[in-house]
Amino acid sequence: MNIRHLHYFQQLAQLQHFAKAANACHVTQPTLSAGISALEKSVDTELVVRGSQFVALTDAGQIMLQYAERMLQEQAALKQELSLFRGQLTGSLRIGIVPQSSIDIMPLIKLFNQAYPNISIKLSVMTNGQLIENLSLHKTDIGLGFDEQLTEANRRSFVFYPQRANQMALLSCDSVDDSASKSLPLADIGTRPLVLLSQNMQFRKYIDNAMAQAGIDFNLVLETDSLFHLIGAVKHGLGSAIVSRGIAESVAQLFGIPYQLLDGVSSGQTVFMTRKHSITPAMKAFMNQLES
Repeated sequence: MNIRHLHYFQQLAQLQHFAKAANACHVTQPTLSAGISALEKSVDTELVVRGSQFVALTDAGQIMLQYAERMLQEQAALKQELSLFRGQLTGSLRIGIVPQSSIDIMPLIKLFNQAYPNISIKLSVMTNGQLIENLSLHKTDIGLGFDEQLTEANRRSFVFYPQRANQMALLSCDSVDDSASKSLPLADIGTRPLVLLSQNMQFRKYIDNAMAQAGIDFNLVLETDSLFHLIGAVKHGLGSAIVSRGIAESVAQLFGIPYQLLDGVSSGQTVFMTRKHSITPAMKAFMNQLES
């Protein structure tokens, strides 16, 4: 079994397109197809359903993908371990975060970058469910999300680094009181035009539940998956946004948009999480930073 062929297969499974996978692997499409055929021959099992183009993975292909992800992760970990003998840790670190975490991750990333400048960091924003799935499938190394939607198997196989309760805040260019020190009752925002994250986001579910319990109807003018567009909508006066305190503090500092904490309203706890096994040196270094 060739590790290069496993990489071809993993990219095809992710991109679901032969030409795109070949481009990602920097090979020709015939080379990629031949490599995957060789992989199928080595395990004597069909892994990919083919038509004129990619159709799907077979059931055996789905199982192979899980092992391929782990094997490629172990290869990356080995390369990082060996880089230490050359005096400087090299490689990559994949971090996944939910849009509304209780802390600003950038200071942590900057601190890590100063200590390990040869580690490239890929930061991806995703839903809480996607984050947990990607951690389980070895597609993400470290996650910052909510300690929810976890199976018992996840809880046994993950390590958690609790942070703090995710207090909510109202981000608005026309706040009735732009003092962040004075909290605002949830009832006071019932008539305001709101711009919110989409309903598939875990943070939005906390907002929906809080509003329902308070018997408050939404005056929703925009919902989006993008935190960038959410802030842009507030900046342009389209409406007010309910965000986490950490996001509100960062936005106030960067863009000068005032906020007020919402009285007695919070979401679940934001935690850093990672797997107990298949830990790379870069993952260890980042987790050690969290504990210091």
